[in-house]
Parts: sequence; C-alpha cells; structure tokens
Amino acid sequence: LLEWLDEYGNSPKEVTNVEVQLEYFNTSSSKCILDVFKALEGIHKKGKTEMTIHWYYEEDDEDMLEAGGDYEAIVTVPFEKIAVEEE
Repeated sequence: LLEWLDEYGNSPKEVTNVEVQLEYFNTSSSKCILDVFKALEGIHKKGKTEMTIHWYYEEDDEDMLEAGGDYEAIVTVPFEKIAVEEE
C-alpha cells in the first residue's frame, strides 16, 4: 500500500478522498495506519490534490472517534469524522 501511495503521489487526481471505516485495530496496526496517513500527508503537502480523510465510526464507539481525533492532530490532512449507525 505504501509503495502504491508513493506512486500515486507522483500524479494524484485533482481530488483525493480517503475512506476509512474500521471496526477494531490494535497497537501494531495503529502504527501501520499512521504510516499510511503520513504517506498521504506527504502527497497532500505537495499541493497537487485536494485531500480529505473521511473517518467513519459507529455512533456509540467513543474510542474510535477519539482515535480519529488523535490521527487528525498528528497529520495535516483534513479529517471529516462521520458517525454511522451500528449494524
């Protein structure tokens, strides 16, 4: 995925929307997620694409909402946190 993002960063689309909807992640996968967001941040900083990360979380999942806020505070890519109904 990181290699693909590196290639995409060379000629990104005018608008890039990143959709993230996770049910669960652990400490080691959170590092991988951060690596992806850092790669996206590098693309975003080049100014060739308008980028937004859409962070979906279940309405009652405060931990997932907080995690989205934590990532939003770390990277400069705009985040939109979106509550979804529990399935």
